[in-house]
Order: sequence, then structure tokens, then C-alpha cells
Amino acid sequence: MANSKVQYTADGSTQAFAVTFPFISQSHVSVEVDGSAATFTWNNDSQLTISSPTLSGSEVVLIARNTSQNTRLVDYVDGSNLTETDLDLDSRQAFYMAQESLDELTLLDDAALATSAHILVGNGTTFTNVAVSGDVTITNGGAVTIANTAVETAMIANDAINGTKIADDAIDSEHYADGSIDTAHITDLNITTGKIANDAVTGAKIELFDDSYAATNGHILVADGTDFDNVAMSGDVTISNSGVTTIGTGVIVNADINGSAAIDASKIHNGTISNTEYSYLNGVSSNIQTQLNSISAGAISSTQDDVFRVQDNGDNTKQLAFQVSGVSSGTTRTLTVPNASDTIVGKATTDTFTNKTFDANGTGNSLSNVDVADLAAGTDGQLITWGADAAATTVATGNSGQILTSNGAGAAPTFETAVTGATNGFAIAMAVAL
Repeated sequence: MANSKVQYTADGSTQAFAVTFPFISQSHVSVEVDGSAATFTWNNDSQLTISSPTLSGSEVVLIARNTSQNTRLVDYVDGSNLTETDLDLDSRQAFYMAQESLDELTLLDDAALATSAHILVGNGTTFTNVAVSGDVTITNGGAVTIANTAVETAMIANDAINGTKIADDAIDSEHYADGSIDTAHITDLNITTGKIANDAVTGAKIELFDDSYAATNGHILVADGTDFDNVAMSGDVTISNSGVTTIGTGVIVNADINGSAAIDASKIHNGTISNTEYSYLNGVSSNIQTQLNSISAGAISSTQDDVFRVQDNGDNTKQLAFQVSGVSSGTTRTLTVPNASDTIVGKATTDTFTNKTFDANGTGNSLSNVDVADLAAGTDGQLITWGADAAATTVATGNSGQILTSNGAGAAPTFETAVTGATNGFAIAMAVAL
């Protein structure tokens, strides 16, 4: 049992501990927690309280007495009076120092030996001699050697290894931490194209490109005076992602056309008017329509039938053309227009004549080849005749059994009931003859 120290294991519930040994002065008592000095205050000569550190449990608390070894507490002087108090104090100092030395000696294991290159190591109860092994070894001269491969990352202090401790070409990419190489650690002009991964460079890494630019479908890169950014091509021309450009409809104005462009006639309207025809306009000094409107009778002597057309004022695809190829050579035929608005009658069309008079027979204007089927439909049983006014008329339908009877000149015949006798037979014969 130790006479100058006491050891506790903290339970986390108290900071106060008993002092179980005597001492000359409180200043001779020290406290350690897990081997480190602690601060404390005295409650009384037999108890103290640890101020720091705060104990959470399982810490080893050692309270020890260390009587002054450098200074004697009593100094004897010749001719002085010896008192019990002085003698007791002097002997207590020596006694306590002896106890403290014995307490230290009891920590050595009885079997401990001074084996070469061994050291004394505590086992929780005593110190015994052991060989140093593991990461380091020691000689009997005290030289310590770190074993090969024994140093691990956790053993090396931050920023403790500099370039002089690293062999040339000894560090490969596996030993670089992600994101650990910054601009300051790359030599100027030492990054080549082969060192850059495909599609790895963004606009933010190229000074001439806007940081936010992207390969938007159909966009092009255009500078704004500072850098290039992707924008959509708009306005007069657009572009596809394959580079095909399209001029917008109706965007070309006169100022866009070069004065020496020499645009071909095929590019004007529907392309049916030739360059030669446009050349006919050369020398026109005033509005052509005004000139046409001012043409008077006799001003135009002739025009060819294949170029002259009369067009509908609402639809110019509707046209009237004259064809005179059927006229005998050297002959002029005249078409006279009546003094009335009318519709032209055609040979191959179906038309209705109103108030038309044919010249007398023999003048060349009589109707011919008129079949019965060509006559207008009438009432069955009626007959055609001429009245007193010499105009064509019809004989009204008679009754069954009646006979056609002449009423003489100036009157149309009529159907009458037959009379018995010779006269009746004559009337029947006359009807048959007609």
C-alpha cells in the first residue's frame, strides 16, 4: 500500500476526492488526471475538488505528495534552543521523503533486469523491462530507429513533408486528391491538347466565350464586343443546325439589290415574260396605261391576232382572242356591231333568237335542213296553218270523229262534225287529200 499517493477511477458523478495521506503543506500535494496536471481547490486537509478538467467517467485520478527535496524546512544554528516542533518538522520532512522514495521503488517489478536495449514500461501495477518493438526499435545507446513502412498518414503532421523528401517522378495520379492541383502548381505552357478530355472545356474556361454559352440547336456564336455567346439567327435570314440558311418571305427590299445585279426576267412574277419582252419597255417616256387609254380611232392600223387579247377586268385569266386564219389571202372581212347590247351567238352553242327576221326565199338567207324534230314541241292533235295575217298559227285539236273543214280564204281551217250524204263523203275526201 502506498504511503504518499492515492489513485481513483472517476465515475463521472463527482469532482471531489479524499486525501488519505498526511502532508506538511498543501503545496506539497499535486493532482493528475490521465497523466496530465489538473487544477483543484481544497475543501479541507482531507478532501479536494478538481476544477479542471471536468470528469465524465473512467479517467484515472492520481493524488500524490511530493515533499520538498531541494529545501530543508529546519535549519539548525549553533547555540540555538531545540524545540520539539522543530525536531518533529525536520524528522517528518525526512520521513515523508523516504516514504515517497519507497513508493516509487515499489513500482519496479521484482524480476526487472537491466537487459541490453530494454526499457522499463508500466503495466498498470509495476514497471518491468521489455524490448522495444513494432514501429520503432532502440539500441542500448538510446538510438531509436523507425521501421520500414511503419509510418502511416495519420502519423505525419500537416505540411510536414516538403519536396526534398519526395523522390523524383515518385508521385502518380493515384496519389493526387481530386481537385488538389490548382493553377499555381501548373507550369506555364505545359498543358497540351492531349491532356484535355474530350468535351471537357466549357465556355467558362475560354476567355472569348460567354461563361453561360451552350450549343443550343440552330444557334450561332456572335460576339458582343466582349465575348462570343450563342444566339438564334433571326431577321431576314434563319439557319438550320446543318448550316442551311433561309431568306425570309418578303424581306428583300430595293436597297438590298446590287445596282449591277442584272436580275433575269425569269425571276419576275411567274417568269413568263422574257428579257426581250421587257426590253420593249426601253424608251417608254410616260405611263403605259395612260398612253393606251389615250389611243384614238385610226391610231393603230393593225395588230396580230396571236398577241391581241381582251381580258376580263376581274379575272385576267379570262381572255377573248380573235382568229382570222380562215379569211382568204388579200381579203378583209368586216364585223359590224349592232346598235344594242347583246350576246354573240355561236355556231357550236345552243342559243335562243328573239325578234329575228329572215329575208325572202331565194336571197340566200333562208333556213334549210330543218327537220320536224328541230321544231318546238306543241300540243298533240294540233295542225300548223297560216292565218288571215299570213302568220303561222295552229288549228285547234278537234274531237274524235270530226273532219278538217276549210273556212275559205282569210280564215284558218277547223275540225267539224261530219254531215251525212254525198256532201259528207266529199268532205272526207277533201280532208284526206289535204
